[in-house]
Amino acid sequence: MRITTQMLNETARKTGISVNSSSLLDYVNKKDNSSLLDSLQNSMAQKADLAKKKSYEKLDETASSLDEAAKTLASDKEDNLFAKAKESGSTEDVIKAIKSLIEKYNETRKQLDNNASTINTYYNQMLKSLASKNSEELSKLGISVGKDGRITVDEEQLKDAKLEDLEAMFGAESEFVQKLQYLASHVSDSVTAELESMGNQYGQNAKSFSSYINNKYDLWS
Repeated sequence: MRITTQMLNETARKTGISVNSSSLLDYVNKKDNSSLLDSLQNSMAQKADLAKKKSYEKLDETASSLDEAAKTLASDKEDNLFAKAKESGSTEDVIKAIKSLIEKYNETRKQLDNNASTINTYYNQMLKSLASKNSEELSKLGISVGKDGRITVDEEQLKDAKLEDLEAMFGAESEFVQKLQYLASHVSDSVTAELESMGNQYGQNAKSFSSYINNKYDLWS
C-alpha cells in the first residue's frame, strides 16, 4: 500500500507529531517504511495508555476516599463522631459522614465499571454483594440498595434515625463498614500496583520511542 500525503497528515494529526509532510512522505514510501509506521502506531498506543492511566488514577482516588470515609465512621477513638454526637445531642456530623461514605461507594463502583478487568470486576461484585446483604438493615435507616447494588438515601428518614441505630450500622463495631473499608483499601492497593506497572512500561517505551525518532528522523525541524 502506497502512503499518501493525506494519510500521513492524518496519522500525524492523531498522534500529535508535527512532521514535514513532503520529505517524510518520500522516506515513508521507501522500502524501509515499516519502522516509522510502527513507531507512529506505538505513539498512538502510548496515548491510549495515558488515557487508561488517568482513568486508573481516578479509580485510585475514589477508592482511597471510600477507605478514608469508612475509617472516619469506624473510628474507635474516644472523640469519634458518635461520641461527639452523644455529647452534643446532634447527629448532623454523623449523617454527613454517612452520606459521604455512600457517595464514595457509588463513585468507586462507577470507576470500577469504567476500568473493567478481572480483578476490578471481582471487587465490584464484592462491593455489590456487601451492600445487598445489608440492604434490609440499611433500609430501616432510609438507605436503599438497588438491584445493581447502587445506594440511594432518603435524607429525611436518615435524619430521623436514632443515634444508636446509626452507630450499630456504621460505627466501630459495624461489620458492614469494616468490610467496606477492607475492600476499599484492597482496591486502592491493587490499582496502585497497576499504576506502578503501567508507569514503568510507559517510561521504557516512551524513552525508546523518543530516542528512535530523534536519531532516525528530523521531525522537529
